[in-house]
Amino acid sequence: MKFSQLIILVFSFISTSSCEQKSEKEVTNYTYFNKSSSDSTAKEFLIAVTDEEHLQYGSRVAYLNKKGDTIIPFGKYGYLGTDTLTHYANVFEYPTDTSSGRRIAIDRNQNILYDLVFFDNGPDYFHEGLVRVERNEKMGFANKYGQILIPCDYDFVWWFEKGKAKVTFDAREIRDKYDYHTRIESEEWFYIDRNGKRIK
Repeated sequence: MKFSQLIILVFSFISTSSCEQKSEKEVTNYTYFNKSSSDSTAKEFLIAVTDEEHLQYGSRVAYLNKKGDTIIPFGKYGYLGTDTLTHYANVFEYPTDTSSGRRIAIDRNQNILYDLVFFDNGPDYFHEGLVRVERNEKMGFANKYGQILIPCDYDFVWWFEKGKAKVTFDAREIRDKYDYHTRIESEEWFYIDRNGKRIK
């Protein structure tokens, strides 16, 4: 191989490598509220309202009961798609001196249940009755009542399909050089069932 070809090959390798970078997760130590397994009875629902012109993502939001009483007041949260709070609501938490603002699920008492996983520019979808959620940068699954059914112990989890989900304890998030796209890599993927048990 000619020296000039070798230089081009090495340069191409360096350029390709520099196009991608591993994204490090922020270490957090938030406290969360665990809803009991018996807390699945629908209580009086709450309705989302805003004091802005339209109720849209990010709008100031409050939640009222059917009598018009304010149960969750304005000033703490932004709207994130939950029109009716039955068991929990997805909301933006406004930034404070101690928080940069998070996308979270809260119950009617404003207890934080978990952080939301975002997909397709919105909160993740339910698959086979479960939705992916996060607690302190680890992922697990919750049900429609806001209860964590599979603990947030994993670096990354995929959705449930046909009764199983692909998960890993050691994931790397790789971003392209434009920071537009990411992909998840791991050398230790395995499957779990809906009870969180490893499938051999």
